[in-house]
Amino acid sequence: MDILSPLLVVCVFVWVTACQAFPSAIVVSPSQYFEGNDGPWSSFNLRLGSPGQDARVLISTAAPESLVVLSEYGCSKDVLAKTIPDCAVSRGNMFEPNESSTWSQLGTYGINGGGVGLEANLGYVQAAKFGLDTLGVGLVDGANGITLENQTIGGIATASPFYLGIFGINPQPLNFTTLGNFSSPSFITTLKSKASIPSLKKVYGQLIFSGYDSSRFIENSVTFTMANDVTRDLVVALQAITYSGTNEAQLLTSPIHIYIDSTDPNIWLPDNAVDAFESAFDLTLDDSTGLYLVNESHHDDLLASNAEVSFRLSDVLEGGGTVTITLPYRAFDLKAEYPLVDNSSYYFPLKRAKNESQYTLGRVFLQEAYLTADYERGVFNVSQCAWVEGAKEHVVTINSKDYDEDTLTDNNSSGRGVGGTGNDGEDSSPKSLSSAAIAGIVVGVVVGLAITALAAYVLMTRRTKRDKGTQEDLPIKASGAEGEDSSEHGLYPIHKTHQELEGSDNQIHQLGVEPTEVMTGGTVQIYELPGSEKQEVATYIEPVSSDSSPVVVRSSVR
Repeated sequence: MDILSPLLVVCVFVWVTACQAFPSAIVVSPSQYFEGNDGPWSSFNLRLGSPGQDARVLISTAAPESLVVLSEYGCSKDVLAKTIPDCAVSRGNMFEPNESSTWSQLGTYGINGGGVGLEANLGYVQAAKFGLDTLGVGLVDGANGITLENQTIGGIATASPFYLGIFGINPQPLNFTTLGNFSSPSFITTLKSKASIPSLKKVYGQLIFSGYDSSRFIENSVTFTMANDVTRDLVVALQAITYSGTNEAQLLTSPIHIYIDSTDPNIWLPDNAVDAFESAFDLTLDDSTGLYLVNESHHDDLLASNAEVSFRLSDVLEGGGTVTITLPYRAFDLKAEYPLVDNSSYYFPLKRAKNESQYTLGRVFLQEAYLTADYERGVFNVSQCAWVEGAKEHVVTINSKDYDEDTLTDNNSSGRGVGGTGNDGEDSSPKSLSSAAIAGIVVGVVVGLAITALAAYVLMTRRTKRDKGTQEDLPIKASGAEGEDSSEHGLYPIHKTHQELEGSDNQIHQLGVEPTEVMTGGTVQIYELPGSEKQEVATYIEPVSSDSSPVVVRSSVR
């Protein structure tokens, strides 16, 4: 594995929670591995079951559940057509549910269906064996990690669309309507309900519960309002994309709304913008892989160009306050490995969106953007990452807006929310932040200058100039992110790269309306997040087989 620099660093995710004991932020160390077949990216360690089994995963800002690779299938010939050296290690280590004394199986379901659910808009198809089990975050328990019981875990087998597993940090719960209307809260919501921390914050390579690191971004005053659709909540107005290299060019003809999501590595844009990227970087799509592959000589030329791409973001399509996030070409300089491609190759992480629902700023964008989101207040902020070599970590604890000023004063603590103050554990007047940057959830990704300088963070690497069914086995077609037909769900794949979601007349996606026909009798429990005005989205997910029960995923945000 190449050791690459500069490095992607920080994704911070914070969820504000009420807590009488006023605990401080908890910093969880990264796995210190750089891995993935579309990266490499820095991964994060999970501890699964009893006794704990370690698995390294990537962070998903869109998923409420965690997905890990099943040891029974993950490296089998049914999944991978050719042998991969140290396959289990390359997939982040694998999970064996039967070896856990606390595993409680729920069934095998697809993660989405009928065009709704996790990454459904991007064409992801994935079956998973779901169950409840103990889930720990970080390398160890105690001060460097957190462990919760009865967390929703999905075991996957296929190598696409997820080669590594994911740790879901979206607060929406999963509701299993045929299991006694059982509601499974997300990891973040469970932390909040247990008052283990005043808030939750998360970082790629660094995971901070209930805080953020103010030394890692450049402040701005632009506040974004979350979209009503909680399955696509972190939406911004992308007003312009500017290329600066051998010349200057505008790559976006008109403003668009676009979703920020760390689950997928690519940037998904409309036709005219993709055409402009192709022209600016002399890119050609490889039809067999669906990737913009870059050969060695072209790769060297692009590195030498020192080109940059700037994204101008706002909360509105025209006018308003703006913030510009600039990515050097090296942020796009990624390497694809088998089974994404037959032979290792550089590629440019760009996708042509089929419609507006696919417009996405993926993981590659978050290398230079620090995203702060407050789910209690329904706002978020996007900031340019700050790269100061040797900068001292400055972790600020985040408290819930539920705290009243008297309580905070009596306990010598302070709540940080929109318009609030922070508790940094060092002084009473920490560095001032914008209204969204002081929010309850922080998601940020940054690129560092050296591995040693960022050893305490979750790192995503980039190359520099110097470093040229039910519980039964069921067949499934391998799933991708763009899609051809897929009519079967299960844990085994047929060796095919891209699949399309199958439709169903009894699958719905609606805001603020109780699902009716798709639910089996009784009242579905809703695990609600505290806040102001509630908005809901109900998503019907079809079971893997006729023997399985449907899953309804319901999200409630106040």
